[in-house]
Amino acid sequence: MAIDSRTASNGIFEMWNLFHRSSIVLMVAFCAQAPGVQAADFVFEEREPNSPAATETDTKYPEQIVDRLFEMSVSDPSPVIRVNALQACANIPDGGDCLNDAVEQCLDASDLFVRLNAIQMLDRVELKPQRKVDAAIDYLEMRYQNPDRRTPLSHRSMAPAVGVLTKHSDIANATLAERLQATGPMTLLHLQLAGVLNLNVVENVDCLNELSKSGDQEIRGEVVSLWSKYLASVATPLPQSDLGEKLKDVAPKLFSYAEKIISRYDKDESKSLDEREWKQMLMSPASADLNQDKIITIEEYALHMHNRSKK
Repeated sequence: MAIDSRTASNGIFEMWNLFHRSSIVLMVAFCAQAPGVQAADFVFEEREPNSPAATETDTKYPEQIVDRLFEMSVSDPSPVIRVNALQACANIPDGGDCLNDAVEQCLDASDLFVRLNAIQMLDRVELKPQRKVDAAIDYLEMRYQNPDRRTPLSHRSMAPAVGVLTKHSDIANATLAERLQATGPMTLLHLQLAGVLNLNVVENVDCLNELSKSGDQEIRGEVVSLWSKYLASVATPLPQSDLGEKLKDVAPKLFSYAEKIISRYDKDESKSLDEREWKQMLMSPASADLNQDKIITIEEYALHMHNRSKK
């Protein structure tokens, strides 16, 4: 009986599949007998070379576009284009190591705009905490290095970097302690950051004691602010048994207004002002510090405004 060519081809194909599967079974069985090798270590998956999912991904994110975007994010001469390219890269699924590398390179950019954009993306990449802390401090130092145009820590352009340091406060404080040992043009900034992050003044007493003898008045002032804040935090508050009674006469709107004013100068987000923070105000609110602990709370400031309104 004659066999057509299609039937013959199908038969040969089925024999090849049977041989292929038998070979896999024999190989797994052989490997399972080898010392230190488990059969479970070998997993074979039958995959369609041109699966719909793979084709769809390749169509949505062409390799040529993706590669070029990453390249532009780290090397384009225009800072604005670098920022836009990096933000576009963040929308590419499974960016992984490529996004990590791009962000890390942008952290060392000479342009502040590019650096700031990279710092704002640190939560989206996997870099070591120490690397993030160093990058944040380096950025703040760049913004602070010109004595005539220093950017205050309370400025919105500083907030992302300060946020990184706050998130990794233990590492940040250890890094600041090291940098304070090597006094230089950034010592004032490091002291201000130490105040925001509540640096342990007891552990760094020798360093701070030496800095208190600096010829720079601003540095000496920051050291005193650090010590003052620490002493206020460990001091036993004076009794305020009648404060609650006095607050009953304060209008609710004064509490809201007091909260707004304090938040404007509250650098460490404690919802209160220490002496260093309230010195930035045009009119000193020192008389609002009822218990003389060098800390003005929202309640104390509201009562302070209430008393002034009656005069």
